[in-house]
Amino acid sequence: MKLSNRTILGALSVCSMLVLGALFFTQHTKQDTTSSTSFGTAFAETTNKHQQDLATQIKTLHKSGEFDKALEISERALKSDPVDLEAYDARWRLIAKMFSEADAKKRIVSEIKALLQAHPETPEILNAAHWGYRHLPGGVKNVPSSLFDKMLQYPNTELHLLALLGLAERSEEAPQKWHYYQRVIDEFTASDVPELSWYLLAYEEMLWLIEEDRSLASNDYADELIDQYLKAHLFYCQKTQLWSGWAYTIVSKWRLKLNIRLDKALEDLASAKIRLGEEEEQTWIKRRGGSIEEKQKDISRLRAEIYLQQERWREAHDGLLANAPDFSESLWVRFNERAINYFWMLGQSAERIGEWETARRYYADAHFAPKSHAEAQAGLERIYHQTARGKTADTFEAFLKDTEAEYRIREAADLEKFRQEFITNKLNKKATDFRLETLEGETYSLSAMAGKVVLLDVGASWCGPCNISIPEVETVYKHFSENDDVVIWGINDGETPEQVRKSLDEHRQPWPVLLDRSQQLRKAYQIKGIPFFIVIDKTGNWQYSFLGSHLVNGQPLIWMVETLLSD
Repeated sequence: MKLSNRTILGALSVCSMLVLGALFFTQHTKQDTTSSTSFGTAFAETTNKHQQDLATQIKTLHKSGEFDKALEISERALKSDPVDLEAYDARWRLIAKMFSEADAKKRIVSEIKALLQAHPETPEILNAAHWGYRHLPGGVKNVPSSLFDKMLQYPNTELHLLALLGLAERSEEAPQKWHYYQRVIDEFTASDVPELSWYLLAYEEMLWLIEEDRSLASNDYADELIDQYLKAHLFYCQKTQLWSGWAYTIVSKWRLKLNIRLDKALEDLASAKIRLGEEEEQTWIKRRGGSIEEKQKDISRLRAEIYLQQERWREAHDGLLANAPDFSESLWVRFNERAINYFWMLGQSAERIGEWETARRYYADAHFAPKSHAEAQAGLERIYHQTARGKTADTFEAFLKDTEAEYRIREAADLEKFRQEFITNKLNKKATDFRLETLEGETYSLSAMAGKVVLLDVGASWCGPCNISIPEVETVYKHFSENDDVVIWGINDGETPEQVRKSLDEHRQPWPVLLDRSQQLRKAYQIKGIPFFIVIDKTGNWQYSFLGSHLVNGQPLIWMVETLLSD
């Protein structure tokens, strides 16, 4: 779980950096404009409108798949007067995606150097150059140290913060990373930056480093760091009108993860519960589509996990049981890694209070699930030795076999329930035809697949969940590999051939991947997010769709295809 959490955190931090970079550029543009005369202001606004239009044109053509045209128009950025940094950025993004790594680097680096030579090295110019290097494969590793040195000459600014975070990100050794993240905290605590997500990222990364190498900080220092993180996070929540309980629960999770001052973690959860009762905070939760009741359960669950760590077994068991997720809610909730860990915690707490049969059931749920919990079998062995006294003829192997048989009955009942929920909700919509090509120039059309069940996997190489789902789609592909009536296609959503080629070299999907440069399927099938799976029946009707990477052993896609095969 830690790896996936860090992956998600990394994606979020990149998004945050992009937003902050845009804000930085906008703020300086606004300051320059407002300091002019009224005529100068009007001229600057007209100029900004022109510049925005050029950047927007490049982005629009890029998004619609007209890459060559977008590149042609972007040439204007190189001759713009005054300099059009937004258009430069849109051009460099385009080049990084259109060309091979070597060609993209040659083009972008030469243009960055020309930009720096032709204009005064203002914060705006330095910021643009920095992002230009980061658009290249390898990201921050492309940024020259000399550029970071220039960025560090602007203390107490976002540019300075960006440089420190970049230096931390590209450092190879944990102590080096620690040094730069510590500088972020030391230098920006007293500034106007703490509400920004980048500042919080430094705390988060330092805590990850502590988890990986406890020698980096004593427990007392880690405790102090978590307290500072809470203070900064609460400030951020207040500024952005986010539920303050989010900050309290995050630091409580870190205390649990590092096993540091769990008494403080319980105090923080008590504070989160108080905030949950405040009208203003409830408004913030509802505004973002959250559930007050679910937040309450989250707090109670986390408290129970802390009790488990403190070996307060009865309180832990009662809390875990009372606030358990609804495992009958969905296939993913029932079988995902988090659920398996929850079953294990329930088994452990039940064992400690002597409820052997309850413990046996939950340990079985954790052990025989698709991804077995590493410690669940040891738990079952302990239960066997507790309950098999006086039954010397029984063996643990027989006990384990009987336990698995009971589990499989429960699992089959749950799976059938989920299967029925998925297969009974057909869409019965006429599928929109399309003709798309592979990288090799082979043309595929939906209309040519009449009489076959077609599964479309719409995704993109930049989409983390899409890449996570590839092994699951491979499970589906293998399941139907000998059935000529099933067709599986990947649909790349709007990327350049170079991006698609790089993704295929990495993942090597055995099914055809078609290039939808203009994102026609996104429009035709009203796709709001990816990965998005479309299942079309033999008569050309769109019957099922599934959004997201929450697949378990190829399900529910296998169920959907099998249902349409039998129709």
